[in-house]
Amino acid sequence: MAVENKYVSANLEAEKHETAAFTHGDKTLYGVAIAEIAAADDDGSVYRLFKNVPADYIPAKIEIACDAITGGTDFDLGFYKQTVGGVAGDVVDADKLADGIDLSSAVAFASAIDGLQTLNIDEAQERIYTLAGDTLNDHELGYDIALTGNTVGTAAGTVTVKAWFVQG
Repeated sequence: MAVENKYVSANLEAEKHETAAFTHGDKTLYGVAIAEIAAADDDGSVYRLFKNVPADYIPAKIEIACDAITGGTDFDLGFYKQTVGGVAGDVVDADKLADGIDLSSAVAFASAIDGLQTLNIDEAQERIYTLAGDTLNDHELGYDIALTGNTVGTAAGTVTVKAWFVQG
């Protein structure tokens, strides 16, 4: 097999323009959200972590840490239409980023849960609107990134989420 020495981007190899996020980085958006889960919260509760994340941004990394939330064995991380005028936006894809997260044991950031665990390898450069199944024209507003509690549990606890997005 031959030794390769080439750009991995076909556009760069052909000396064409390539999106900065795919070659050397571009504007980044970093956020930290802290959700307080109450013992009385019901299954199906939605904890909107990040409001109006631009549709053309690319999720680069999401880390989740938490207290032990007894019985909190099934949480999802995904996209919702943003809340406008006090009306909560509908779900777009509740588990696109992570599905079945178990928060029943405490997790420190040193061993954080991967909030992008359900993305395929070939989706690493996909913009949020593509991951959400939209086109940019279909969704000019950004998306809310939310944690959905399918099995919230019976104890209170804190969930902290750190997220990095790169402008696409």
